[in-house]
Amino acid sequence: MDMTVNRLPAPTWNWLHVNEGSLRGVSVPARGPIEMETPDTISYSYYNKEEKEFPADIPGAVGTDLDALLEQSEAGFHSWEIAAGVKESAPVRLHFSYETGKSVQDRIAVHACENSEITVIMDFCQAEAADTVQTPAVAEPQGNFAAVQTKICAERGAKVHLVQIQKLPDDFTFLNDVGTSCAENVQIETTQIVLGGGETYMGMRTGLRAKASSLASRIGYLLDKKESLDMNYLAAHTGAKTTSRMDVSGVLRGESKKLFRGTIDFRNGSVGAKGDEKEDVLLFSEGVVNRTIPLILCEEEDVEGNHGATIGRLDEALLFYLASRGIEEQEIYEMMARARIDAICSEIRDEKTRELVQGYLA
Repeated sequence: MDMTVNRLPAPTWNWLHVNEGSLRGVSVPARGPIEMETPDTISYSYYNKEEKEFPADIPGAVGTDLDALLEQSEAGFHSWEIAAGVKESAPVRLHFSYETGKSVQDRIAVHACENSEITVIMDFCQAEAADTVQTPAVAEPQGNFAAVQTKICAERGAKVHLVQIQKLPDDFTFLNDVGTSCAENVQIETTQIVLGGGETYMGMRTGLRAKASSLASRIGYLLDKKESLDMNYLAAHTGAKTTSRMDVSGVLRGESKKLFRGTIDFRNGSVGAKGDEKEDVLLFSEGVVNRTIPLILCEEEDVEGNHGATIGRLDEALLFYLASRGIEEQEIYEMMARARIDAICSEIRDEKTRELVQGYLA
């Protein structure tokens, strides 16, 4: 299948080559491997396609071509639900370890009932020989391809924390799609860190459809060699007094490429809504390519939207100061790159996940 992904909600000039991404000749993936830990207060189910439909009414941001590709697979989806009023501090942990030469996918559904609180932590890495998983992959060798699609339905007053850590080798193509639907007074917090991957396509659409629902999204990336990261994030404000914030921070080295599309969409009815997006990019090499598309769409008058981007290199005065203290230039760059990821990692409440990121960086 030839796919168009991460389509910009409002296209700009075609010659900029930022309106969408594309993949060619993608094979239909089979069910992938997950090692999971689920607290007793949260119910888990696996549904075959014949038993229940995946929640297609919660769109993601990677696009409908991904939906069409995954619908061709015979695999079903994993579902977690937390009951009304239950606030669970222990996270659902999902470990995805991908074998080389496979084309696999997983579909995840999270249902947070009224006034509940749930944390879901996902990490994506290459499988090692000693890895054991609960749901073995059955795909034939078709290339290093993996796709994960996550749909979150949050009812009134619920709080959902989503953490995703991606560390794949540079011969993998990885698609990561998230869609959320937020009722009144819902709080969605997401933290996503990308530390590798040959071609990574990430998208998240947050439907702030009811009064006082909110999104706080943090994204960090550290790219090297010829790694590529293509992102498409959309906060769709429909409810009154809704809020969204996207904070993106990253480092580009080698010949890496990054494209960030960040859209705040104020639709009719979003009176009193507020949206902010900010990106801070450090460029460590002459061969890197950085593209940032901050976008605000507006159909409502009484709203506030802000966006900005800071793109540059390390300050010469800072380099001179640190070098004068006996720190080698390469060590300075490594230290500053790690500091970017550490700042985002420190916002993760789970100590085990913070240690995982630190281990990746080491």
